[in-house]
Amino acid sequence: MRPKKLKVEKRELSKRKGFKFTSWCKEDHKEPIFGVAFNPYNHPDHPPVFATVGSNRVTIYECTENSINVIQSYSDPCTEEIFYTVCWVYSSTDDEKIETMVAIAGMRGLIRVVSLKQLKNLFTLMGCGDSINELKLHPKDNNLLLSASKDNSLRLWNLKTRRCILIFGGLEGHRDEVLSCDFDLNASYVLSCGMDHSVKMWSLESDDVKDIIQSSYTYNEEKPFPVLNKHFPVFSTRNIHRNYVDCVRWFGNFVLSKSCENKIMCWKPNLSVKKSSDIPDQSEVLHSFEYGNCDIWYMRFAVSPNFDAIAAGNQIGKVFLWDISEEPGKPAILSHQKCSTAIRQVCFSPDSTIMVAVSDDSSMWRWDKEVRPSTSS
Repeated sequence: MRPKKLKVEKRELSKRKGFKFTSWCKEDHKEPIFGVAFNPYNHPDHPPVFATVGSNRVTIYECTENSINVIQSYSDPCTEEIFYTVCWVYSSTDDEKIETMVAIAGMRGLIRVVSLKQLKNLFTLMGCGDSINELKLHPKDNNLLLSASKDNSLRLWNLKTRRCILIFGGLEGHRDEVLSCDFDLNASYVLSCGMDHSVKMWSLESDDVKDIIQSSYTYNEEKPFPVLNKHFPVFSTRNIHRNYVDCVRWFGNFVLSKSCENKIMCWKPNLSVKKSSDIPDQSEVLHSFEYGNCDIWYMRFAVSPNFDAIAAGNQIGKVFLWDISEEPGKPAILSHQKCSTAIRQVCFSPDSTIMVAVSDDSSMWRWDKEVRPSTSS
């Protein structure tokens, strides 16, 4: 049984006023908080819950009225570990019970799957050749987890059988560290980007990919699992950015990608036009979301779950918010006098009404959406 994500009704633009600062708190490890993610499977009647990763710790918080409260925390046994990314995952049993967990990874290249119910690490996935920069859960199969690594590759893991089943990389793969990845909503394609200035698209629709995913559930031979290597993406471009590309997200059929060039690009890949190789590389730029003081890398933006806003932080503690429910204009700037260090990631709650930003000084900042009361005509 798959838990239902919260359904969101898009508000009328006339009712939207913006976001207001609500609260902030600080973790005691005095290291940057690199990642934040809301639990998309939380019951809608319960307060929103999110997880942060910084130092060798993952911490779970609850958003109550006007405050952020710690629920629990897990510290890695290795004090030298630094977690960079967190992703909510879950398992279901035959009696339709759901257990929510977090997958965390970072500098040591290990993926820990931590049970919030049992307060312990359930298992560890090993096999990446270097640090892991991002984790993403498959949108249709809760057992499939994607990782983007410093070893120039992406790996697809089966959480149920606890094995790596597919590697994207090689001949026409990334030539440097892979910094970000994302599934499209139909789970047909994977996007990736990295230090080689490129954005690549990989297909999940080919027969060999479908076969290896299916066989990963039933394979029980004594030999190691025959991991599939995919060397060729279905699209690859270096024409969008001229520097490290550190965040990429699907936006319907469009792509949002960011480099350390003070802007987020919205563009459309053209899979039918080939120029210099057998791999399509042509694209159409649709819009540029520009902002300032963001020329360092590993700064990740967010798209609201109801697709009406984009938010990104900069290196002096400001968050830029674009309303994309209509023609995008200038961003609103969210700031606080005590927030002055780099915002490493922002994240929206499942209903798009709360936004949390995490920063280099171990702090996190909460903004809540203001909504004007409806007026009768």
